[in-house]
Amino acid sequence: MNLCVLADLPAAVSSPKQEDAAPGTNRGLRKDWSRLAGHTVEVWLGGEYVASGMVDQAAEDGSVLWIAGEGITTRRLFDKSTGYQVWL
Repeated sequence: MNLCVLADLPAAVSSPKQEDAAPGTNRGLRKDWSRLAGHTVEVWLGGEYVASGMVDQAAEDGSVLWIAGEGITTRRLFDKSTGYQVWL
């Protein structure tokens, strides 16, 4: 886990809301993960921030995606059925 990213977060971080997205943008919760390769996203679980990074690859059925490794962190797999949410 990239501890530097977590250190930059404010003490009380809450899950983003769709209405927080800027009007006219494509930002927000993504239900179809299959088309996110190349996009930078945030991953949340149970209302808590988990990770952010560029989507390296996503399954064609949208069931899982991989966030590319950066620096000393390794590539990470997230499974939608576990409850993870992805925000663009």
